Amino acid sequence: MSILCLVFNLVIYFLFSSTLLAWPEGPPAYRTGAVGDIGTCNADLCHNSFSLNSGSAKFSIVAPSVYSAGKSATVEVSFSDSLGVLYGFEMTAVDAVGKRVGSFKKIGKTMQVIPPKDYRGLKKKDKGKYIEHSYKGIKKKQWKFKWVAPGNAIDPITFYAAGVEAIAEGNIVKDYVYTTTAEIVREASKQ
Repeated sequence: MSILCLVFNLVIYFLFSSTLLAWPEGPPAYRTGAVGDIGTCNADLCHNSFSLNSGSAKFSIVAPSVYSAGKSATVEVSFSDSLGVLYGFEMTAVDAVGKRVGSFKKIGKTMQVIPPKDYRGLKKKDKGKYIEHSYKGIKKKQWKFKWVAPGNAIDPITFYAAGVEAIAEGNIVKDYVYTTTAEIVREASKQ
């Protein structure tokens, strides 16, 4: 009888606690909602409390409108008008033909560039192409980092980000997942 009770409690625990346990150190790779990605963290047994983009917070990307090949640009992902207590994000950049381009560089310890071949499942060819929150960043609403523009890409380049806002109401945690995009084009050459 006690084994059956233990199994039942474990099943209930894992079914209803995915919100609390889900990837505080960073989500699996390819969850930005970009073309060619798996989708977002608004999936079964993940952050599925509500439908995608159904919360009242604002999730946004601030990036320059133009880039220079090989130069870095500061990019910001943030939540505003949020009631959340914990947050997360994942981001990539994709050109007009669906190729992941440029490379991300973290600033500080509240985010990380996803390394290839760890538990997140990033392929080696995508090294440097995805950035996300770190465990130290889950209480932040805003992350700033660098993106190094590619030498060649087909414009426009679109930044894709997915973000998670966790709202605690008593002992109930509600997760909202948001997606957003921003476009950037190569700076016109000066004559």
